[in-house]
Amino acid sequence: MVKICLMKKMFWESRFVTILSLFLFSILSFHMLFAQSAYAQESAGKVIGKIVDSQTGDDIIGANIYFEGTSIGAASDLDGTFLISTVPPGTYTLTVQMISYAILKITDFKINAGEVKKIELTLQPEALTTEEVVVEARMVLNNEASLLKERQRAIAVSDAISSEAISRSGSSTAADAMSKVTGASVVDGKYVYIRGMGERYSATMLNGAEIPSADPEKKAVQMDMFPSNLLDNIIIIKTFTPDKPGNFSGGMVDVGTKGFPDKYTMKFSFGTGYNSQVTFNTDYLTYPGSNSDWLGRDDGYRDLPEALKDAPVPANGADASTRRDPELANQLDKTSKAFEPFMSPVQQKAPVDKSASFSVGNQTRLLGRPIGYLASLSYKQDYSFYDGGQSGRWQLGTDVATTDSLNPRILLNDTRGSESVLWGGLFTASSKIHDNHEISANVFYTQSGESSARYLSGNWPEQFGIDATNVFFETRVLSWVERNLQSYQLSGEHYFQPLFGMKLDWQGSLSRNTQNEPDIRYFSNHYAYRSDLDTTLYSITPSNYPQPARYFRELQENGRNGAVNMALPFSNWNGNQGKIKLGGFYSEKDREFTELRYQYERPPYFRYAGDANDFFSDENTGIIDYDSTRNEYRFGNFIQLSPDPRGGDYRGDEKISAAYGMIEIPLTRKFRFIGGTRFESTRMNVSSPNTSLPDSLRAGSLNSDDWLPSVNMIYQLTDNMNIRLAYGRTLARPTLREMAPYSNFEFVNDYAFTGNINLNRTLIDNYDVRWEWFDRPGEIYAVSGFYKLFYDPIERTIIGASSADNPEITYVNVSRGTVLGLEFEARKRLDVIHRVLNHFHLGFNLSLVHSQVDIPQGKLDKIIERDPERQEFKDDSRPLQGQSPHLLNLDFGYDNYKTGTTASIQYNVFGDRLSDVTSDATPDVYEKSRDILNFIASQKLFAGLSMQLKARNILNSSIRFVHEYKGVEYVRKEYKIGREFSIGISYDMF
Repeated sequence: MVKICLMKKMFWESRFVTILSLFLFSILSFHMLFAQSAYAQESAGKVIGKIVDSQTGDDIIGANIYFEGTSIGAASDLDGTFLISTVPPGTYTLTVQMISYAILKITDFKINAGEVKKIELTLQPEALTTEEVVVEARMVLNNEASLLKERQRAIAVSDAISSEAISRSGSSTAADAMSKVTGASVVDGKYVYIRGMGERYSATMLNGAEIPSADPEKKAVQMDMFPSNLLDNIIIIKTFTPDKPGNFSGGMVDVGTKGFPDKYTMKFSFGTGYNSQVTFNTDYLTYPGSNSDWLGRDDGYRDLPEALKDAPVPANGADASTRRDPELANQLDKTSKAFEPFMSPVQQKAPVDKSASFSVGNQTRLLGRPIGYLASLSYKQDYSFYDGGQSGRWQLGTDVATTDSLNPRILLNDTRGSESVLWGGLFTASSKIHDNHEISANVFYTQSGESSARYLSGNWPEQFGIDATNVFFETRVLSWVERNLQSYQLSGEHYFQPLFGMKLDWQGSLSRNTQNEPDIRYFSNHYAYRSDLDTTLYSITPSNYPQPARYFRELQENGRNGAVNMALPFSNWNGNQGKIKLGGFYSEKDREFTELRYQYERPPYFRYAGDANDFFSDENTGIIDYDSTRNEYRFGNFIQLSPDPRGGDYRGDEKISAAYGMIEIPLTRKFRFIGGTRFESTRMNVSSPNTSLPDSLRAGSLNSDDWLPSVNMIYQLTDNMNIRLAYGRTLARPTLREMAPYSNFEFVNDYAFTGNINLNRTLIDNYDVRWEWFDRPGEIYAVSGFYKLFYDPIERTIIGASSADNPEITYVNVSRGTVLGLEFEARKRLDVIHRVLNHFHLGFNLSLVHSQVDIPQGKLDKIIERDPERQEFKDDSRPLQGQSPHLLNLDFGYDNYKTGTTASIQYNVFGDRLSDVTSDATPDVYEKSRDILNFIASQKLFAGLSMQLKARNILNSSIRFVHEYKGVEYVRKEYKIGREFSIGISYDMF
């Protein structure tokens, strides 16, 4: 039966490949026909550009742009952008005029048939010069450098990567592109951490509006959901200004999509991947799933059986009253046999990874007004597998004087296979309903599903004794996690010239986030080989570990938020432009989580013989016989509704309201001051109806009102060199899951993750200084220093538990912590060495960080009592949890526009970082440093067709979490993910 189920699953996956191929072929055929007619009509060129103030970087609205000697021209809109369409081929002088600014003329401006040129222009205020400014066209057509200009004029310390740099790098998603950003590290190929700090201290925005994570257990957003061809830029803001949300410290990532595409564009791609330890491996672990798993959505196969919805499970189980009552006996038999019998993984050959994406965009006109739209759809199916992994738990003994090692509590070999599917879409549309008014809409949708099968086996000295080398414990987990995120955003920008040039922008969004975990299955047992009997004896012992069980979990979260910002320009005493900005923000979300747990029980005479799936078959479940002598039914396995005493349901809600005021003023021509404050009010509540919990642990809340001041000062040393100083107070909130009075674990005898209702938010004082030199276009040198002071930082902590239960990991506030760091960045084209190296470039960024947290007195007392020679006792401090002491990114690349060839070697390494803090004298758990080496190459072939090759995790370093004691490492968890090789084909029309 297992084989039949797996064959059905493979059939549906192959059908998907066929359907996808036909769909893409149809699109290709249609658009090739359309492309021919569109190309035939394309004879004139276009000019798309943006105009900003050379001093402040503000958009200039209402500037006139025209070609001298013609009637062809346009005016800049409320974003400072303009479009001049239907420009006949030729060479022109482009002129830009605006009241109170010097006239700008661009000579030798050449337009070819069908060409689209992008430019960014800066106008100098008349306070600086009244003379006409003349430049050559080649000086304004370097689009890669435009984003560096924005960074140079930005009011906050920031890093960025432009659409051109993303395209040149061969990056297919935003996650790929982020690996080139200073101080950024990409975890698991999708989550981005800034300055070596964890996800708690980062935030993500889409076009300036916050978006939730597709994983409600995390704050980090999956960056691999954003196709690179939809991106205009990615900006990482590293210092706080009051007009931004205050919930970050490491950095805020703002993903900007193209609001108005330059022209009609359509692109699709598909690829396949090979993993050295997964693909075609016949030992790959899996289990039968539904026919729609390839869509990341269970079709009902794992749902709670109808038999359990229609009738309750007899409360007395298989006791005498049930065994002698035909109605109750049949009811227990029916409900017990309602589940699928599979409780243990099976082996199957792992297929190749697959991916596909499609995007389309255009700019058109409706009722004479421009409308732009972009739409994308992406799909990815990945397989992962490792065997030979290790999982262990260790503890420092009571008699430290007589031992030089940690005592093993449990030592297991770990094997895990998983199949993950992620697909989703992004739709953005913008309409310029007036030259001074623009409305935009964003729809973001993701669906993911992960099927996982895991088997662990080994020794359990804590339970069976250190000398019981012939007694083995084994546990299995079969799980399915399905997530769905829907986010809808509506925003607007407005310019009111009669109201002193006031600009107003607003946004509102709705989101819905769900997580469904149907039929998670846990089964544990132990066995021993009896040499005297020449046999293996199996046992399930509930007093030592939980009975076999099945969990059904469901989470729903709804969110709503809105924001409004108003900016009012003014002129100061020396005629330079300043700005006053005011605004407000409101966000709320509510969450509901439910859990059902069904436990298998059995009579004393019914024993486990070693075959897990046979043990739970229909022949061994429910009624297995009738005892006519006793006039009663005999039962094998039967189920009981048995809530986990630490699990169950919980509810939570979060409300955040904010208001701010800030001023941006140039004190002199070279010195700018930006200052203000933001007020944020936080209200968080969690509660559980679980009556097995004490009343004091069933509900909690977090209420705080915080003023978040900010000061940024910028001194312009030269036209391309700045010094920045910044101070800002920010905060970090716990998630609802971290506060929830609820506990869960990944496998039996793993750490149970338990919420803490008493968590408080963290306040952070951030100090930054930065020197930056924007040398040649597209090049930069920068040195930054930062200091952060944390009040009540939140950390993962291991707390004790009885030996017959899972130990717990929870989150706690510690008193205070500090982070002191340096960042170095360089981005350089190598033609300065020799012209032969014209197409080569080198990118380098390094973060060096020292972090420190005071060890709580309770733990210090335990260290002093148990191990007074430990270094922690002498220092009274340790590193901040999750903080890497160093982070290095190197990028050596080759870009040749003429041949369409790009290649890049990327190296990343981070230092050992504290993963889990222990609450006793046992040493803390550290994630060990590992080296990551990737290679990406792409080649344009012909007619819009290109090929991409990727090699990831080439070094295949082990992922290791360890305790370290007296120079010896004790493995908490270790495994490898394998080397990944992929090839992709893309077709870009127009």
